[in-house]
Amino acid sequence: MRVLVCDPIHPDGLEILRSAGLQVDDQTGIDRTRLVELISNYEIVIVRGRTKIDASVIKAARKLRIIGRAGVGLDNVDVEAAKAGGIQVWNTPSAPSTSVAELTIALILSLLRKIPLADQEMKAGRWIKNQLMGEELQGKRIGVIGRAGRIGNEVSRILTVGFQAEVLGYDVVKPRGVPGLSYDFTESIEELLQKSEIVTIHVPYTPQTHHLLNGKRLAMMRRGSYLINTSRGDIVDGPSLLELLRQGQLAGAGLDVFHLEPPVDEWEKAMGESIGISPERCYGGHLPHRCPDQPGTA
Repeated sequence: MRVLVCDPIHPDGLEILRSAGLQVDDQTGIDRTRLVELISNYEIVIVRGRTKIDASVIKAARKLRIIGRAGVGLDNVDVEAAKAGGIQVWNTPSAPSTSVAELTIALILSLLRKIPLADQEMKAGRWIKNQLMGEELQGKRIGVIGRAGRIGNEVSRILTVGFQAEVLGYDVVKPRGVPGLSYDFTESIEELLQKSEIVTIHVPYTPQTHHLLNGKRLAMMRRGSYLINTSRGDIVDGPSLLELLRQGQLAGAGLDVFHLEPPVDEWEKAMGESIGISPERCYGGHLPHRCPDQPGTA
C-alpha cells in the first residue's frame, strides 16, 4: 500500500512505516490543490494539524482506506465523511500528553514569574528588577477544564505532586483517578472560573466546545487571574479575552494556540502588539506584544 505523508513526522516514524513494507511518499508541506490531485493514488494518508482532510478531499480519494492523524485532535478531518466512505480514521491520543502538560506548566510559570518580560527587557539593555516581583505557584488554586482527559489528568498530577497546588477540575465525563491523589470537582464551568486563580483548558475542539469560554464566561474569572490555552484557539472567544486583558480584569494569558495560525485577523494580531495596558497586566504567551508605557514586554 502507498502512504502519503502531508505534514512533518519524525524520521523514525517514516522508517517504521517503510520497514512494514509500505511505500511511503513524504510530501511534507503539500498544498490543497496538489493534495486533491494526488490523493487518489494512495490507500493511506497521514497528517498533523496543518493539512485539512475535508469532504472534497475524501471524495477525490478513490482508494483511500486509512486517515492517520499524528496527534490528538481530529478537527481537521471530516470524520463523518470518512465513515460514510468506509475510511478508517486513526489518531494518537496518548502521544503528546506529557509534552503538552509540561508546556502548560511552563506557560503558567512564565506568567507568574514574568519570564518573557525579564528576558526581553534585559536583552534590550533595560534593568527593571523592581517590576519583576513574581508569584509562586505553590498553594495556588488552578482550575483544569477537561480534567478527565489524558492531558488534563497529567497537568493535575504535576501541579499536585510537584508544586503542592490546589487543583479544581471540571469535565463532562467521569474523571480517571490517580493512585494516591484526589481532586475537587465543580458542577459547572462557571463555578470553576469563579473559584480559580489560574484556568487551563484541555478539551478537544468540536462544535460543542467552540467558544466554550465565551465573553460571558471569561468575565466570570477572578480579577487578576490567568488563562492558559494549549488546546485549540477557537475554544476561547479571542476578542473577548483581549478586551478583558486590556481592562485589567485578567492579569495575563498564556496561549500556544490561536484562531488562525499564524494570526491574520486584526484583533488577534493585537495580541502581539500594543493593547493599551500597563506592564503588570501584559499578555504572556508565545506571541510578545508591546505595552505603551513599557516597550518590549510580553
